[in-house]
Amino acid sequence: MLASRTNARPADLADFAAPPLTEVVLGVQFNRIERFLSPHLGLVWERFKTTFPNIEERPALPPSFEIFGPHPQFFPAIGLQIATSADMPRMFFINNDRTQLLQVQKDRFLHNWRKVESGNNYPRFERMLETFEEGFNTFADVVAKENLGAIVPNQCEVSYINQIPVADDTTLYSVIGKVFAQHTEKMILDDLGTPEDLRFLLRYIMRDESGAPAGRVLVSAEPAQRIDGITIIQMTLTARGNPATADVAGVVKFLERGRLHLIGAFTKLTSPEMHKEWGRTQ
Repeated sequence: MLASRTNARPADLADFAAPPLTEVVLGVQFNRIERFLSPHLGLVWERFKTTFPNIEERPALPPSFEIFGPHPQFFPAIGLQIATSADMPRMFFINNDRTQLLQVQKDRFLHNWRKVESGNNYPRFERMLETFEEGFNTFADVVAKENLGAIVPNQCEVSYINQIPVADDTTLYSVIGKVFAQHTEKMILDDLGTPEDLRFLLRYIMRDESGAPAGRVLVSAEPAQRIDGITIIQMTLTARGNPATADVAGVVKFLERGRLHLIGAFTKLTSPEMHKEWGRTQ
């Protein structure tokens, strides 16, 4: 285990006692390790199975990059890869209450927290970052001991997924208007009234110390339906980009900075009325 981090939650960062948060993802993408094969997944799981004893197999995620240049990039660029053999799957290592998991594939390592039941409390970003960093270092140790090649991070990602229920006795747009009140007032038209619903995608550029683009913050909101049939507004915030240094320290620094941007965006874009409902304490 890593020693507990000395850097506490920033004192001026907005905080909520009961946010609509349902999932958080911390991840790193790295140059594909071609010699990492299915038997090596077993070696990795051996190091994690005490804490994450359950496994699931999923299709591998394609590589994606935030790319900048003279022409806008409207979606993350997908890297072209020529498969020479059947691709290895992505593996989920899951804890017993199924609230936390690690994802491992040839070019990805991710850590998720997800709200499974109403009593599942978010362990907080600082604790998740500890678990992520500890896990990534353990994964890197297996790769090194098996002489599989270098791990070279090329993109990092932190995502917050929020689900805001829409009660049966209200309308979808009335909840949207309540959540994003200060931004929706001018959308009511004299001849048509209020919109039926609303969905949006906002993209912001993250810049490094020199002012060069280093990543993007993406904020989306759209109507959806939960597995239990409840209508929701799903608000997803993601910070994705290139670490300043291609090592664990660079990855951690990007994730920490991305988290600050996402909390700031969530606080700025949602209404004071909802902040009160979500128990804002800072």
